[in-house]
Amino acid sequence: MSVLDDLLRQKAEIEARILDARAQEIDRLKLEFALLALKLRELNGLPKPLVDLFTDKGGTFNSFRALNVKKP
Repeated sequence: MSVLDDLLRQKAEIEARILDARAQEIDRLKLEFALLALKLRELNGLPKPLVDLFTDKGGTFNSFRALNVKKP
């Protein structure tokens, strides 16, 4: 059963790498989206529903906080 154990271990390692790569890609895309939203807001090109989504109760627009990403 050594071969089966080895294959199952390899499968688990590959699945873990896939999950890690997916998480990194999501974080990268969220950061890009936050930056794009900020740029569009500065140019008054962001649709009103998105402006409302990224604006907190105090009236401050912050796409980074809404998407839970850190500024570069």
